[in-house]
Amino acid sequence: MTTIAMGNSGQLNRRVMSLMHEFRLDVFVGRLGWALPLEKGIEQDEYDTPDAKYVVVSETGDRVTACARLLPTTRPYMLPELFPQLLGGVPTPRSTDTWELSRFATSVRGTGEGRVMSLAKPTLDLLELVLDFARKHGVKRLLFVTSIGIERLMLRAGVAAHRLAAPAMVDGNLCVALVLDVSPAAADTGSSHGAAQNAMLRSCA
Repeated sequence: MTTIAMGNSGQLNRRVMSLMHEFRLDVFVGRLGWALPLEKGIEQDEYDTPDAKYVVVSETGDRVTACARLLPTTRPYMLPELFPQLLGGVPTPRSTDTWELSRFATSVRGTGEGRVMSLAKPTLDLLELVLDFARKHGVKRLLFVTSIGIERLMLRAGVAAHRLAAPAMVDGNLCVALVLDVSPAAADTGSSHGAAQNAMLRSCA
C-alpha cells in the first residue's frame, strides 16, 4: 500500500522522517556519489529545519520510494547560499509565495537502454504531489536547481518552468535555476507520459 506523508518535521511521524533521511543517503550519497553532510549515518543538512516541509512517499509503511523538500525563501535556502552563480545578478528571490524545491528523488533506476529521453512516471507523479502541496500552502512559484539536461526533459514533459537566469557551472556541470509555475494547469505535467526512465535524480540540489 502506498502512503503519502506531507508536512514539516514536527507534523510527520518520526519514523517517516528517519526513513526519508536514510533514503536520501542511499540516493544522493550511495547512488549519485554526492559529498553531503552526514549526521548519525543519515543524510541531513543545515536546511532540514522546522521551516522545511516534506513530501514523502512510502510503500508498505517502511520503504520510502520518493521524497522532496520545500524551503521558504524568506528563510535561508540553498540557491543564494550554495549556488549564487545561478542567480546571474538577479536579486535573490525572497517572498512568502516563492519556495525552493530540493532533495527531490525517486527510487526509479535507469533501464540501461541508452539515452534518457523522458522523465519517469514516478518522477512526474512526485512532482504533481509537490505542486499540489505547494498550491495548498499558497505557494505560486518553486525555485529548482538542476542540470540543463533535466531542464530539457522537464520542458519536454510539459512542466511549466522558465529560467531565473542564464546557466552556470556547478561542480563541473552546467546547471540552471528554474522557476516552476504552481498553478492548476501545472498539475497536469506529464500525466500522459508512461514508460520512462530515471532522470531527475541527476539534479544539482
